[in-house]
Formats: sequence, structure tokens, C-alpha cells
Amino acid sequence: MNSQIKAPCCPFISSTFRDFQEERDYLVKHIFPELQQICKDKCTYFAPIDLRWGINKNQSQAGRVISLCLDYIQNGAPYFICLLGDRYGYHYDEETSDQSSKEWFSKNLFVAAREGHPWVTQHKDKSITELEIIAALKYSKCTRAFFYFRDADYMNKKFPNGPTEEQRRIYGTENEKCAQKLKHLKEQIRATERVANFASPKELGDLILRDMKATIEEDYRDSDVMVQLPHLPQSFTERIHNLKPEKREMILAHHLFEARNGDTSRLANFGSDLIVALNQHAASIGQPNHKPILLISGEQGCGKSTLLSRWALQYGNNSDIPLITHYIGCSNYSRDLSHMLENVLQILGVDVDESGGEEQLMTECTSKMWSSLQDNIELFNRAVQAQEQKFVLAIDCLENLSADSDHAHVLEDFTWLPNTIPDTCRIIITCTTNAPMYHNFTENYNSKGENNYYEYPMEGISDVEQRKVVVQRHLETYCKHLDPQQLHTICNTNLSHNPMYLVAVANELRVFGIYEEVDSQIDLIVEAPTQEDLWYNIFIRWCRDYGWNDNVKNNWVQDALCFIAMSRRGLSEKEILGALYMSGYRDSTEVKTADWASFYRAAQDSLIKEHTGIFSLAHGCVQKAVLCSVMGGTSEIKLDEINTNHSNGHKLKRMPSFFRKTHNCYHTKLAKYFAKQPINWRTLEELPWHWSQALQWQKLHKIVRTPEYFELFRSSSEINQFNTFKIDLFRYWDELKNHAPELDGPAETYNMMVQNELMRSLSDVSFLGDQREDKEEDSEELMEKLVERACNHVSQEESIRLSKSAWLAGQFLGEICDYEPGTKLLQYAKSLCPTRKSDLLYQINYSLGKVYYYKIDWENARRSFLDARKELKKCSADMTEQLEEECALLNNTVSCLLIMKRLDESERLLKETEEKYQLLSRYSKSPGYYMFRFNKARLLTKRATKMSDEKKADKEKLFNVALSTFEETMEFRMKHYGWRHPLVALNWQEKGFLYHSWCKRIEGENCFKKALEIYHEVLSHDHVLIATCNYHLGMIYQELKKWDLALECFQIALRIRQSKFTHARRWQDINRRKVIVERKIEERNELIRSSSAPPPRTDAGSPDQESPTTSTNTVSTSSYHSNTIRTNINRVDNGGTTTSNTRITTSTSTTTTVQARPYDRIEISSQFQRLSLHLEMSTTI
Repeated sequence: MNSQIKAPCCPFISSTFRDFQEERDYLVKHIFPELQQICKDKCTYFAPIDLRWGINKNQSQAGRVISLCLDYIQNGAPYFICLLGDRYGYHYDEETSDQSSKEWFSKNLFVAAREGHPWVTQHKDKSITELEIIAALKYSKCTRAFFYFRDADYMNKKFPNGPTEEQRRIYGTENEKCAQKLKHLKEQIRATERVANFASPKELGDLILRDMKATIEEDYRDSDVMVQLPHLPQSFTERIHNLKPEKREMILAHHLFEARNGDTSRLANFGSDLIVALNQHAASIGQPNHKPILLISGEQGCGKSTLLSRWALQYGNNSDIPLITHYIGCSNYSRDLSHMLENVLQILGVDVDESGGEEQLMTECTSKMWSSLQDNIELFNRAVQAQEQKFVLAIDCLENLSADSDHAHVLEDFTWLPNTIPDTCRIIITCTTNAPMYHNFTENYNSKGENNYYEYPMEGISDVEQRKVVVQRHLETYCKHLDPQQLHTICNTNLSHNPMYLVAVANELRVFGIYEEVDSQIDLIVEAPTQEDLWYNIFIRWCRDYGWNDNVKNNWVQDALCFIAMSRRGLSEKEILGALYMSGYRDSTEVKTADWASFYRAAQDSLIKEHTGIFSLAHGCVQKAVLCSVMGGTSEIKLDEINTNHSNGHKLKRMPSFFRKTHNCYHTKLAKYFAKQPINWRTLEELPWHWSQALQWQKLHKIVRTPEYFELFRSSSEINQFNTFKIDLFRYWDELKNHAPELDGPAETYNMMVQNELMRSLSDVSFLGDQREDKEEDSEELMEKLVERACNHVSQEESIRLSKSAWLAGQFLGEICDYEPGTKLLQYAKSLCPTRKSDLLYQINYSLGKVYYYKIDWENARRSFLDARKELKKCSADMTEQLEEECALLNNTVSCLLIMKRLDESERLLKETEEKYQLLSRYSKSPGYYMFRFNKARLLTKRATKMSDEKKADKEKLFNVALSTFEETMEFRMKHYGWRHPLVALNWQEKGFLYHSWCKRIEGENCFKKALEIYHEVLSHDHVLIATCNYHLGMIYQELKKWDLALECFQIALRIRQSKFTHARRWQDINRRKVIVERKIEERNELIRSSSAPPPRTDAGSPDQESPTTSTNTVSTSSYHSNTIRTNINRVDNGGTTTSNTRITTSTSTTTTVQARPYDRIEISSQFQRLSLHLEMSTTI
């Protein structure tokens, strides 16, 4: 296995420009995209260096053309592609009378020689193209160089009637002397045996594709893609290698950053004490009295990341214990807490990709556990506390860690870290001292005791001589030197202890070209009182040198960096240039590839270029400089007020109105750019987010209702490794609800979307007529007619497309508890789907079964699951996967049968399910198997409940077996998911039902309250499972004669059921019990009024209450239900006004039906964890 890091494949494309325009266009449009896909599969990327768009006037006058080309050849080595025709190329011509041309060429040779290519002075008579070839073959070690010669009779074939004079100037040789030079050059190249001839652009493309594909396959073999991981054992490295390419990329990005950042040769011996402290902390694993966390603190730029990288690269030589590193900021996704935890879990071998067959009635979002922050936190805590393997975890730049706005508290209180860290784990954290995250961490852990963490404060470089070494070594790389007095001036400033400051100063001096004015330039640089001021001055210099004018405003460098800062996930070079073009940089002011290349070369230390080609800003000082430029160069923004959360954008705690206007302007420009791009995952990632940030709610609404975008939102798991788009869709609808309530809600929107799709497919205006005049009344009838007509008149391919659209819309509405319209759309999808499309019919029936289940339509749910099973058997899929899916369907069917009390059928299907699980390897450890065990316990509970008291012994035995099985599944689920997972709550709920049936009401009450505690934390406040749990808890209170608490529970259950279902049978039993309890309360109150005695305290303890001897661990009922229950609901009070976050009191004596708009049924913003709107089968409802 090759242990070297594989760089991206970036071949330099060399040729004369005008005569190869057609060939280059063909390569860009047809060949390079295919090579990019090949490289992507190899966990790298293909980025050909194409400078054909010319050099601007400023670059030409500066004499940097040849230097820029030669630098890129060196950077792109070992890959080089050269195209040669009949032209020799631009060169120094002694015979020309154009003196300016000679001066230009001489100046470029001089600059190139000065900037690291002294050999060019020996080839003054060579063309730029030949200089590029010499550089590739002799000086840049381009061992993967390919040459392609155009056929000699190309012009005759291209111009059958003979070329015009202009065409001859473009394609023909310049003169006889140039022809001889070109002939001699080609003879030398042929000797390398790397030459192929071509006659057309397509033939050239086929040759390059063949050669580059073979080269990539050889250089990027699967075994070679393995990055060097000296701090991880072989088994861990192989585990990473076996991940899907996109997930492997996410992990390897950290190690690529580590390899680049760990080169501390310029920092001499700086940080040796910290290296010792890190080694000691890692070596303390297994020592019980050692603090588990080492906090490395210091100001920004003091060398924390660099030294951590250096230590990590050396760690493998000193220890066999795995070291897992996460560098926050090395890529845009690295900043997200959920993705950080997922990285760690993947390396540890925790399966966060699959639900293991226990998806049941959970949504697609929450069945993919790794897309949920709360799930990842629970899994991470379990992995750390399991103590199954020793490991060290290093987290760099904690201050940049982010989460969505609904989980900000998780970051602030550090609940994502285990409360107790075992001796088998050691954690290393670096953080900037002036960041809020640092203060949150120290406050939280100081409050937990003194034995939680060590702190190692970094002070920077205290030795002045060592500072001088840093500056000298940096400048020596570029053949520049300073005299002792100049070094003394730089290294004795107030900021010179900071390594990042020293490197920034050295970089500024490196690009300064007038040696006689170096002293004045140094004086100007060291005048900056803070690092932020220094970087703002650097930013101004970038704008001046590369932005074509001295004004920061209307300067392309400023606009480009603002675009990057305002983007959600960073921008690629193509996106930056495209956004600039749409912003008005056109014609003479158009920003070309060469312009960006020139700027990036100067600013590359301040920009992060990911393996995907995406650029982002490297650190907070650059971000501050960019934002200050937007605010007119003011210093009103403090660095800690900038939230560098790339999932939610850069937010300011206080945003001046003029900054808000500029902020919206940049987001609008980016949105307009992405709106013109093809619809793909990248567009979906940025476009709706920018409309949201720009507060353009109409535009955002248009995106979420566009069929192509909606399908991409819902199908994102197939093309986006992070599965964030589904969560984004919930977030966008939540924003629309809060900021634009006048717009149609999801039900109206997606019903109309499917309807319009049907109309578009039918294209029959005469059929539609004026039937849409009364939209509300005739919409359903119209849809039925459209579906019926589409079934008979559109092609099967179109039927499949329409069916999938209706399925995705119905599935989404079901997930947000909009059951009625969701059911209709799923039924339409089923009608439209051709019978041969079994895989789609399986998905539709499965979704339909889920929605029917939560509509409390058990029979139709059962039938839908059985239909899904029939279609599944027709699908050609992996046998193991198909068997797991079939077991899940059987579990769902059994759940329906158990609720309908069809116990014999349930028992038969359970036996069949067990037989199928036995066919699966390691079935006893799968979550799906524990769902089967869970259903078996429910069956035993039902059997025991039906037994008469005459068979008390048998009854007790069944209850005990059921209880033992529930405990078994509870233990597995808590270990697999964590205690705050909805499936764990479901376990508590079923245990509560068991105790209730067993007449152990106190234990049952406690179980239901624990279930409700979890439900309220992870589900929306009006979820049907909360209604179910409250209903059963109310029954227990009713039997215990705790009338007030029973009424509160029944009111909550009734309110939720009535808001979800229009049919009275869904809630009439709850209402009946509520009326009975109200009568009891009225009788009690009447008794109180007729007596002077104080009212009996029935809630505190009734004489009729069950004996306390039935439970040794009784929990006070006031811990969850006291005199009132606080709920986040909407109800209509006696005055007719709508109130929220109200108290339901015992004085209510009438049934109130809440006709909430379907739009109001979404409750997303409180926590994205609450997206789990569909759990597995609940208990009797």
C-alpha cells in the first residue's frame, strides 16, 4: 500500500491559443468532465490549468506572464498536456521593428528569472510555448507529459476551398524561421516517444481521454488513494478506505490539511514544550487519576493548529493507540458538529449509515441516523463510554465549531461531550482564548469539578532570535533576504510573538518588488496595532494590486472575497468568475482564469482550497477584513461577533441597516447566478439558501414548489453524502411559515404542483376548460379526472415520472403530519404507477402504510404493508437487503394486527418473521430483530390481558416474560441509539401499557411519564404519539381518581387528535372519557360548595388510591403532571382569541375543536431532531 498523499490531477494545457480554440473548447465541454468524474471516484479531483483566456493589461505590463505559466507547470507536475500545430508561438524576434514587443518579452524573461526560473535567460530566442515544454521536460519533472501533433494537412481538410488570409494567419506558420524552429522542436519531442497525431477535435479528445484515464488509473489506484495515517492502525486505515468515496473524502480532507499544515520547518524548534505535553497526555490512557481533556489555548495565529498537526504526524512513531484528528475549518463541512461526530464514529467503526431494519414508521430523515445531530451525539457518547477500544481524539479550532440555530445550546453547554470520560479515552482541544466557545468550555467544566481538564496556554514565540528564523526561512524560499536591522524592526513589535503575524509580514515583503523602498514598506506594515488591522491592510493591498483600481468599492477582488464569505459552503473558481460576470464585470473588465490564478497565488495562505475545488476563507482575520470592507473600512465589528457558521451563514449579533442592505445584495447576486445554473445538488445547496438570507420569500417559495428542485430535495440521499437537503426543506418551510404566512402552505403547494404536472403532461386545454374557477371546491374532483386521464393517455415513462412526483409530495406531507392530503397524493401516485415498476410501487405502498397508520386506519395500513411486501418480492435486489426489508414490513404488519387485537394472525406472522431473521447472518444483533422481539413482548402482553383471573399463575408468567423481553429490547436500544431516542420512548410507553394491564398503575404512570419526557424533547408538540401517551396516562389517572390530572391528559390528547383528524371516530373515545372526568370534577366541586369543609386533596393521595406497596420506587406525580400541564399548543379561549404556550386548567368544561391550518402543523424550528415525525408502530391508540 502506497502511504503517500495523492495530490489532485492538474495538468497544464500548453499550446498556442488562437489556432487551438476549437480543440480546447471540445476538451472543456466533453473530455474534462468525464476525467473529473473518474478522479472523483478516486477521492481526488481533476483541474486542468487552462490560461487560454489571455492576460490582462496590468499583468502584461508587470511582466509576469511567463513566470505565471512556469509556476503553474511546476504546480501541475507530473502532468502536462501539449498541443502543437503549425505555429511556433509568441517569441523574441530580433528582426522585428516592434521595439515594445522586444521590451515586453525581455521584461517577462527577467521577472521569470527573478521569481525562481533563472534558466529562461539561456533561452531568450525560444517561444513561450517552447519555454513551457522545456520547463515540463527538464525543470519540473513532468513524467506524465503527453504531446499531440495536429496533422500537416489540417488546413486543407478544414478549409476545402482554401483558407483566407485571416485564416492562414491564425492556423499557418509565422515565417520560415519559425517553421524550422517548430520542426526542430517536434523532432526533439518525438524522441521521448510520447507523441500522438490527430486530425480533428474529437480524435484529440479520444486520445487525451485514453491517455489520462490510463494514467489516473495507474497513479490513483484504490490502494494508493490511502492517505498516510501514521497515527491510526492498519485496521482503522482499511476501514476508512472501505467507506463510500464521498465519505472517505470527508475524512481524508483532515489528513490532507494535516500534511500541509504539519510542515514546521519554518518555525524551527518552536513549541517543543507543547509536543512534550501532548505526548504525556496521550500516554496517560489507562491511568485512572489523570484528567481526560487537554485544552490548548492561545490567541489566534499563535501556532496551535500547526503544532497539533506536527505532533499528529509524528505520533505514530511513539504509540500504538489510535489518534483521531478533526481540524475544524479544513473544509466547510468540517465546521458542522454533526459531521464532526460522524467522522469520529466512522473511524471508530460505528455504523451510522443504516438503521439496521428498524426504520419502521420513522421518516427517511431520522432513519438515516447520521443526518441527525441528536442521534450522532448519543452514538458518540455511547462509543466513548463503551471502553471497547482505546483512542485519542484531537479537535482543532473549537471556536469555529457550529450547529444550526436550533441546536446552539448543545454547543454552549457542551452536552455533546460525555459527562464522564473513561480512562480508555483522551481528548485534546485547541481553542482561541477570546472566543465565546473558550469561555463556555471553561465555565462548564470548572462547574463540574477540578479534575476534568488541563489547560496549556500558548504564548507564541518569546525568543526574538527564533522569530527572526521564522521570517528568514519563509523569505529564503522565494530568494529574498533582509538585513539585521530590518529583521530587528519586524521581530520587536508588539505582535511579533505571533507566528501567523510573522508569516503574514513575510508574505507582504515577498510580493513587494522595490528593494530600495523595503524599509519604508516595513515601517508601514508594523504600524498596524492589531492583527485585524494588518489583515485589513493586506486586503486593501490585494484589491489595489489585483483588482485593477485603487478603489476598494467596485473592485473584483473585494467582490470575489465577499462572495466567498457570504456563500454557504464556499465557491469554486468557476462559480466565483460566473458570479463576477453576472455582477457586471464584462467585456474589458471581465475577470478571467488568469486573473484569478494570479490573485490566488498571492493569497493562497489565506484561502482554503478543498479537494473538491471549493474555496473558503482560511481564518477569522480574513473574514473580518472582508466584512470591514463591506462596512466601509470601519472597525465596528468585533471578531467574536461574527458567527462563521457555514450552514447558516455569517451572522452579526448587531447588523447595521446599511450592512444588511449590502449583505442582501451579495446574497441576491449569488442567488441570481445559481438560478441560471443546471439543477443539481450544488445549485440546491446554495440557491434557496441565498434567497432565504436575502429575505426573498416569494423566490424561496418558488424554489421549494418547483418539481425538479423538490425531487432533488427529497431524493438527496442518492447524491449527497450528508443528506442535508431533506432537513433544509423542513427549515425553508419553517422560515416561510414564520416570515410569509400569506403564502400557500405545503399541502396546497404540493397538491397544486402535482396538478400542474398532470396538466403539463396532458396538454389538453379543452379538457380542462374552466373547471378551476372554484379551486377549493373542485380541486379534488379535478385531480381525480386528471389522474384517470393520465393513466390512459400518457406514456409509461411519463406515468412513472408523475407517480414519483406525487409519491414524494405525499410522503413529505405525511412526514409533517398533514395526513389527509398526503394520503390523497399517495393514492394518486399508486394509480399512476405502471404495474411493471415494482420498486416504485413498493415505496409508494410503504409510505401509504405509514400514513394510514398515523391516521389510525389500521386495516388500510395493514393492506398497504402487505401490498408493499408483494411488490418487494418482484424487485431484483440484493437478497440480504430484500430479506431485511421484508422483515421490516412483517414487523409493521404485526403492529397493525396487534392494535386490531387479531392475535392469532399476529402470532403466525411473528413465527414467519423469526424464520426469516434466522436466514440472516448475525440476525440476533440487528435492530430489526429487536423490533421483532419488541412485537413478541406486545403479543404476550395482549395474551396475558385477555386471560381471566382464574389463570392467575399463567397470567403472571406471561406478564413477566413480556416484561423481561421489553427490558431486553430497552437495553439494546439505549445502547444503540441513546436514552433520548424516540424508540426508547416507545419502549417506555409499551412498558407502561403492560403495567397498566397488570394493574400496576404506579409503575405504569412512571413509564408513561418517562416516555412523554423523551417525546416532548424529540418530537413536535402536536405529534400523535404524544396524544397516545397522554391518553393512556389519563386512563391511569382516571382509575386512580386523580381527576384533575386525568382531565389535563385527555385535553392534550383530544386537542392533538382533533387538529389532525376530521373524523370523529379518531377521538370520540377520548372525548367520552373527558366528559366523564368533567362530571366527576363538577360533582366534587358541587360537594365543596355545599360543604364548609376544605376540599379533599385527591391528587395528593386518595383513600381509594392503589396501595403504595405495589411500587418501591414511586415518583411523585407532581414531577411531570402537577395542577396544570404546560404545553406548546394553540387553543381558542373563551374570548375567541388564539393563545400559545398556555396552561390547560381544570376549569375547562367544553370540547373545543381547533381547525388549525395545515400550514401551522409544521413544528420544525424548535429542534431539527423533531423531524422524526414517523416512528415505528406505537401501542394501542
